[in-house]
Formats: sequence, C-alpha cells, structure tokens
Amino acid sequence: MSSESSAPSDPTGSAPWAQPGITALSDAGAFLDTLRSRASLVFYSADGDVGYPRASPIHHLRGQGASVSASIVAATPPPPELVAYHRGLGLGPERLYCPARLRAGAPLAKLVLDDPALVDRIRRDPQLRQIVLAFKDNSAERLLGALGLAPAYCAPQAFAYEAANDKFEFARAGAHYGFPTLPMEQVDDPAALEPAFRSLAEIYGAGCVLRLRRGAGGEHVYHARSLPAARHAWRRLRARGALLVVARVPAELVLREVAAHGIATKTGFRPLVFSEQILQGYRFRGSRVTREWSEKEIRAISSALEGITRWLQDIGYVDAPVGVDGFLMGGPEGTRFVAIDPNVRMTGTMGPWAVMAALSEMAGKGFIWQTEHFAMLGPAITFPWLRTRLGADLLDAARLEQGGILPSLISPPWVGPFGISRLRVILLAHDAHHLTYLRRRVRRLGLLVR
Repeated sequence: MSSESSAPSDPTGSAPWAQPGITALSDAGAFLDTLRSRASLVFYSADGDVGYPRASPIHHLRGQGASVSASIVAATPPPPELVAYHRGLGLGPERLYCPARLRAGAPLAKLVLDDPALVDRIRRDPQLRQIVLAFKDNSAERLLGALGLAPAYCAPQAFAYEAANDKFEFARAGAHYGFPTLPMEQVDDPAALEPAFRSLAEIYGAGCVLRLRRGAGGEHVYHARSLPAARHAWRRLRARGALLVVARVPAELVLREVAAHGIATKTGFRPLVFSEQILQGYRFRGSRVTREWSEKEIRAISSALEGITRWLQDIGYVDAPVGVDGFLMGGPEGTRFVAIDPNVRMTGTMGPWAVMAALSEMAGKGFIWQTEHFAMLGPAITFPWLRTRLGADLLDAARLEQGGILPSLISPPWVGPFGISRLRVILLAHDAHHLTYLRRRVRRLGLLVR
C-alpha cells in the first residue's frame, strides 16, 4: 500500500496472505515492507534479462501495473483513470518516473540513464533512499551508481545475475549441488544435432525441446518430435544465440507445473509463494495460487530449492529474489521436483503477490488468486468500459472481502475503437469455483488472441 497510514506487516505473527506451510513469514514480510516503503524506488520491469521482449507492441507497457509501491519507474504512464482506481483501493503508484524517449531494444534502466533530467529529478527526491531493481544488467548497475540510492534486494553484481540465469550452467549445477534437472546438451554445430537429439529423445520417448541458453517468458522454445523438426528449429534459433537441446517430459508424467518464488539468503531459500504456471504452449501467461499443496509436494520443492540456493551463494547471488520453474513428477521413488528454469530476479508473480498481500490485509482475509495476461480482439478496452462490463465483479474498495477482478494493466489498440487490446488482471477469489467464474468473466470481454 502506498498510503502513509499503511501498517508494516507483522513478521513474527500471522498474516492472511501467507501460504500455509510455505511462506517464510518474516522474510516475506520484510520484502513486502521494502516494496511499499516510501523510501523505495521500484523497477518492476525485468527487461534487462536476456529474452525479455522490449519491442513493439508492448515495449511501452514495461513497469506498468497495480503496485504496492509509492514510486515506480515505467516506460510510459498508464491510463490516469486506471491509476485513480488503483489509488482508490489503497494501492500505488503515487509517483511515476518515465524516460523522455523510448527506444525499442533498450532496457528501461538504460532509457533512464540516458535521460539526465529524469536522473536529476530522482536524485533530488528527498524521500527516496533505496532502489529495488527487478533485474540488474550493466545498465542497471551504472544507473544505481548515478542515482546514489542504496540497493535493496538487488545487491548482487550484474555478472551474478548473468551467471545465475544461464540455463546450461543451471543444469550442470544440479548434479553438483543435488537438485534434479532435465538432461540437455548445447549444440553449436549442425553435425552434433543428430546424436544429441537421438540420445535425449529416447529418455522419455517424447522428442526434444530446443531453446536458447538465455531467455525469458518461454519465448523461442520449440518442441521437436522428429529429427527434421529439430533441424528446422535449430536453423530458426541459431542466429539468436547459444542453443540447447533438452529432453522433453510428456504431459502424462507431470503432476503440476510449478513456479517457486522467494528470496535467496545467506542461510537458505525463503519462500514467498508457490504457484502453478499458466502457459500458452511454452509462453508464460500468468500464475495461479491456491491452498492445495501436500506435504510431499512442499518437501520435494523445498529440497531442490536448498540445493539451488547453495549454488547461488557460491556464484555471489544472495539476499535477492529468485523464481524457479519446474515439474512435480510422480514415480516409484515418490513425488519429486525437477527444476527446469532459473528466473533469478524479481519474477512477474512477485508484484501481483505483493498487491494481493496488501489487499488481504485490508480485507482481513486471505484469497486464492490468479494473475494473467490477455490479448483480446474486440472493442477497445478502457477502464470506464471495463467498469461497465464487469459491474459487481470488479474489485471494489467498499467490499474487498468479496474479492473480484482487479485490472492491473490496460493497453487499448493504438489506432481506432476496435482492435487488439492488452489486459493484465489479478483475480481474488474465495475458492476454486469463484476463481473459475472470475476468469470466465474476463474471457468474455473479447475474442482471445493469446
């Protein structure tokens, strides 16, 4: 919450937003308090990470969204009526820092760094004392020095972020640090593709996945069921960077597709929340958070996370956010968690988690919740239009305890009243049935493009 009257979270007692048996309450509370501190300037966009889309049609949306933070950096200002709605819910942002010029392909930190007037404005703000960077590349590291703000949850150096998000090194670390990963090989030569594909495809009998060694959001990932398909994908991807061939796990062996979000500390992994992935193919579209986690599942995930954290400690990544994607799989040996993707940064689920936590405190109750991205063909989506269409299902400050649909980001078509609008929502529900109902209400707003 961005209000001056916002009470700090209680790190020693209980909290309605805590996920039972999972959330490390003290560490989660401290992270939440940092995000909503008036002393914090927050970059929610992790676009410094390799593979993050920085080009049209979404590069102007970076950093936007409902937030618990008073001061944030965004590529462009969100619609004022949406900001007013968020403020009416006790959320932020109150102050936006946007660069004067956008440049496709340049991360947000670089755009701010190249705007001397904006850098000076931030430096002169007497309330700001610390900065939270979702991801630190070289530009962000230089910006941190230029602003003179203390790093909060982003103290590791840029090279540690680079090393920690290397998918091949992550897989190799699994054998040494004791966390299960998927078998993979880096293939730089077309002659090496056939033996790699044949050996890895035989493991589960489901072909292989070809993907970049560095990437984010499930972009540039292809399932090749045959060697000709693998050759075709290899040719498409090779120009973009180092390429990995990974054994594919068939869907029938996967119990749940999981993302674990937390803080890597000097003493271990401190979970904020475990979520289920919402995917379109391999592309990330959102997260679903429920209370349905068994002790076996929690134990399997937690065991892998401790090994991952030891690796992160050794490469210099500590006291900063981490997300890890993976599969919960069953078998003769019991439930196990196979880590498939390091997202060593503030993840796209952590900002919505903080919003849910703040709203839960205000409502005096916990929710099951979901955040999801939509691209819809139809009438231009604006906040006034949404308010009319959603009616009582729109989250309302006067009845927070009832839950509802919280529009977090809205981008109508660039031209005209009809086209593809982009919408990000946070759904707060009483139970799984209510959550399904709210999602259907959103999907009825237009023709879902992706």
